[in-house]
Amino acid sequence: MNRWVIVVAVTASSLGVGCQDEVRCERERMDLNKAWSELRTAATHHKLEGTDVPTWTVIENKAELLESSFMTRQVTWNSAKKASDEIASKLPTLESTEGVKLAGFKNSAETAIKRQSSFEKECR
Repeated sequence: MNRWVIVVAVTASSLGVGCQDEVRCERERMDLNKAWSELRTAATHHKLEGTDVPTWTVIENKAELLESSFMTRQVTWNSAKKASDEIASKLPTLESTEGVKLAGFKNSAETAIKRQSSFEKECR
């Protein structure tokens, strides 16, 4: 009888910790989905400026893929990693007529990429 009490107590405490991590991971996933959605919208805006359209189109498409990668609990990790790596490779060469907005975009994209990496390490 005592063995079962111990097993149940250990299992219950483990579930409590896991549940908290699950909530934190779900919140982070939803935040990443929102971040990539906002970056996709910003990339579309920059593309419509007419400066460096091919690069902005790639970033827009990859951000859309990332947005969908984090849309549900079943994250598509491999495609998300490839897409964020491609965006990261494009950031140094981006051009825009709106310097301040471009700097903000780069900063936001770099932050999202770091958060995605951290999310993958903690929640995959």
